[in-house]
Amino acid sequence: MEKRRSAGIVSGGMLVGDVTGCTAIIIDDIISSGTTLSRSAGTCRDQGAARVYAAASHGLFVDPAEQGPADPALAKVVVTGTVPPFRVQSEAVLGKLTVIDVAPLLAEAVRRMHTGASIVDLLAT
Repeated sequence: MEKRRSAGIVSGGMLVGDVTGCTAIIIDDIISSGTTLSRSAGTCRDQGAARVYAAASHGLFVDPAEQGPADPALAKVVVTGTVPPFRVQSEAVLGKLTVIDVAPLLAEAVRRMHTGASIVDLLAT
C-alpha cells in the first residue's frame, strides 16, 4: 500500500496486487492516529477484499485513533501489549481488538542474552 506523508498530511492510495475475494492482512509497525490503517483497509475493501485484518507491533491509539480501528472495513485488529491500549474506550474498537502479551517472550530473550543461550532457538519454537 502506497503511503506518503508531507506536512502531516497522509496521501497515496495505490495498492500493489490483486485482493479480489481474498482476506487482506495489513501489517504495520505502529498504530498511532489510525489514519494509515483506515486508508489501507478502505482501499483493500474497495479493491474487492472479502475481509481485512490488521496487525501492528505497537498500538498507541492516540486521538483520534479509535476512528481507524473502528472503521467497518476492518474485521479485526491485533497489537502487542508493548503499550497498553488504555486510550481505547469505544466498544466498536474493543470488540475487534486483540492484544498479545509479549512480555514473557522479551523476558526470555533478555535471559538468554545474559546466559549465552540461543535466541534463534527461542524464535524457532
